[in-house]
Amino acid sequence: MTYSGNISKNILWGIIFMSAFILPNLSWMIRVTITLAVVVITLHQVQLTITSDQLDYKIKFFKLTLYRKILTPEKIKKIKFGRIGWTTKNAVVKVRRGFNFNVAHFYSEQLIRELEEFALANKIEIQKTKDYLLLEKYYSHN
Repeated sequence: MTYSGNISKNILWGIIFMSAFILPNLSWMIRVTITLAVVVITLHQVQLTITSDQLDYKIKFFKLTLYRKILTPEKIKKIKFGRIGWTTKNAVVKVRRGFNFNVAHFYSEQLIRELEEFALANKIEIQKTKDYLLLEKYYSHN
């Protein structure tokens, strides 16, 4: 199944602060470069496709794929499940070579369950934090 996510809109407040106080003091060339970087950062989309034998992670800017990583079980060291905030579950896919990635910006409980099933089916190490275990315990009884 394919999941899509966007960057958190809370980052936009930091960008507004930066543009109001820092950018006016810089040269026009640096302002244009920073503005273009901000546009790419805020408008990109992240996709994760889970199949039975691999994970396909993409970072896209509109239809253009900027980064793509296909992870087979041999390339994954472990999947660490944790918590962000009070009630948000997160998983970080730890990769043997390359960049680790988390799935918090997908905001999907089903994605977390599918990642755990993927790890169990492919004998990938699973690590769960104490906070995550508390969330599992609380939400499984309600």
